[in-house]
Formats: sequence, structure tokens, C-alpha cells
Amino acid sequence: MGNVQELGIILLLCMQTALALMCRECKSYSHHKCIHKMRTCTAKDGESCQTVRMWIPPYNVYMPSDAYSRCQKNCVMDDYDYGDYKVLIKCCKKFDFCNDITVPIDEWS
Repeated sequence: MGNVQELGIILLLCMQTALALMCRECKSYSHHKCIHKMRTCTAKDGESCQTVRMWIPPYNVYMPSDAYSRCQKNCVMDDYDYGDYKVLIKCCKKFDFCNDITVPIDEWS
């Protein structure tokens, strides 16, 4: 009977891992490419995937001059001006790697 219980626990842990939201994690992007090592993070309870994009014209939201992505607790979407920079913060939970810099922004909502 102990083997059946152990198997059940293992299956539950596998299901939880399979259902966990996976996000991209990059400290800085340039021209839609991660300039550091691209990593993956698993969103914990209360977390979502986040991307922050920053640009100064002639760059734009689709080709930011800088950006970063990560798992973020209590992520809040926002857009604002910071000096000459435009900043857009997006959060998502729809699908794994939804915060990839190459995912069109209109698919986030």
C-alpha cells in the first residue's frame, strides 16, 4: 500500500510542475535578443510573467532600446514617461513564455 501512496504523491508533484507557468528571464535585451544568458523561471503562487520595455524615439514599443523580463510577484501593468524614456510594463499568465520579447503586445491582454 505504501508504494501506491508514493506513486500518487509523485504523480501529484509531476502534475503541479506541468501546470506551473514558465516565464522568460533576461536582464537586458538588444534588438530583440537577450544580451545576457536567457534563463527560465517558474512563476510561484501570486507571480506572473513580466516584461518591461523602454525606448526613446525613434525606437518604439515593438523595438525597444532596452527591455528585461522575469517572474514577478504582484505584477502591475503600467506605462509612463521617465525623462526622455517611454516605459511599458506588461504582465501575463496566459501561456508559458508569454513574456518573450518577440510575443506581440496585443496577445498579452
